[in-house]
Amino acid sequence: MMNVDAGRMQAVIQEAFDKVGSSRRWQTAIAKAKQQLETNPYIHFDGVALLILSDSNEIYRANGSCQCKAFANGQPCWHRAAARLVQLYIEKSH
Repeated sequence: MMNVDAGRMQAVIQEAFDKVGSSRRWQTAIAKAKQQLETNPYIHFDGVALLILSDSNEIYRANGSCQCKAFANGQPCWHRAAARLVQLYIEKSH
């Protein structure tokens, strides 16, 4: 699990929800990313991408792309949403 300032992360998440507007798939991806960032102890940012042990027992390396089925089918995935949230969080930290 990543050690983050909850208030700062919540602001990043709210901005993400505001940006995707009515896109239900991205809203769902962001919501799951939020939940996973709060509870999944197997998430690590390597400076370029987020390494994630997913519920499927697969390890994904997510940034603008991902190896999951949703990404392969052209759909938003929570792995990419989580990677973007972490990237934005880090940018706000500097």
